[in-house]
Amino acid sequence: MRSKSIKRLLACGALSFALCFAAAGCVTTNGRDGVDGKDLNIYDIYAAVKAETANDDLTFDEFLREYLSYTPSDIEEAVSIQKSVNKSLLSGVAVRSSFIERVSGVTVRNTYSGSGIILDIDRQKGDMTVVTNCHVVYSAKANFGEQDGYCDDVSVWLYGSEFLDTTAISAKVVAASKTYDTAILKIEGSEQVKRSKFGEAAKWRSDEETYLGETVYAIGNANGEKLSANLGYISKDLDLVYVNLGTDSVPEQYYYNVLRTSATINSGNSGGGLYNIGGEVVGLVNAKGRAESVGVGYALPASAIKRVAASMIERYAQTGEEAHGVNVVKHGVETEITDSYSTGLNDKGFAEIVEEVTVKSVAFGKTLGTVERGDIIKRIRILRNDGGGERAVEDMPVKREHNFKDVMLAVRAGDTVEYTLLRDGKEIVRKVTYLEDDFQLI
Repeated sequence: MRSKSIKRLLACGALSFALCFAAAGCVTTNGRDGVDGKDLNIYDIYAAVKAETANDDLTFDEFLREYLSYTPSDIEEAVSIQKSVNKSLLSGVAVRSSFIERVSGVTVRNTYSGSGIILDIDRQKGDMTVVTNCHVVYSAKANFGEQDGYCDDVSVWLYGSEFLDTTAISAKVVAASKTYDTAILKIEGSEQVKRSKFGEAAKWRSDEETYLGETVYAIGNANGEKLSANLGYISKDLDLVYVNLGTDSVPEQYYYNVLRTSATINSGNSGGGLYNIGGEVVGLVNAKGRAESVGVGYALPASAIKRVAASMIERYAQTGEEAHGVNVVKHGVETEITDSYSTGLNDKGFAEIVEEVTVKSVAFGKTLGTVERGDIIKRIRILRNDGGGERAVEDMPVKREHNFKDVMLAVRAGDTVEYTLLRDGKEIVRKVTYLEDDFQLI
């Protein structure tokens, strides 16, 4: 008897969303390299069955029911995923960046393919904001002389118009951070955006946690061959990978907390979205497994990237200046996990992990003397006074270490952070207000 998971995969291929996927990213180098994933094409199987049985009248629906034991509910589920994929295609863009690079002492211009997610679009003005990976718009080989390594020419394409010169939309890199492998592209006054009837802002998941087994799909510019999609699931809710943003001779390693997915990830998908079946972005694809790895891809979690992107966009709106980094608070708190366990199935039916997040040290900053070594962090609230009184803009129970790291990305100058701590078995609350001097670009 065929398993439901196999049938789902086949049906998804049949419904045209198990398309070739190219997600750039890798564990040891940037995502421009790697072995292509292999596609599953259900239509080839369908054609083979018709030829084998000499039954030219066999409909696709009959094929699914008779040969794959598919029920109407199975097909309905597959169709709903197909609709989500098609909608998500409209929130993705293909990206092409161009660099003047120094290779073996020779100066050449090279172009690379990547992907992006639309954060905001204003057709009336012709404006659009896109998030992608830093390594899509940065090359260490372009970091020489007066160049800073960032591309001097970047274009994006909406779904359906990829790589026609007449439909290219010129973009500008306004913010980028190697630390978070994230970059923001701005398009202003584009006639192509004004004329387009397509393209829409992506919807980001509001939940902070992603659980194993969740069905997801990647949307990306696979191998620079236009936007496409690939199906998989979350195979690990938290992993650690490193990406080399330097060269082979002068490596520059960066480590990232990521989601692991079985969705096929190929070159060109870097900066593209990883979506759940509801069409919500759960991650920003940035890496893939080594050549010998099969069904191993990685994405920066939405819980961090949505806060990083918001910070970058706000800073650019306020200053009008490009920035290489994210403006984050220097709280000085280093944490460690002192206990970790599963609480079993939560109210959603998912196996939940809880970590005891303990303060390892407080090295500097205003938090010094307020938060102490050995404190267990239970909750973080960010209080902001925007003229209408103080309100909580974030209220995060800290059940995992990444909860603390993610929520602190949302702190802005003038905010008060309310730390709820467990100290010597008693719960206490400590407040710290951070000002402009307490921030740095990283």
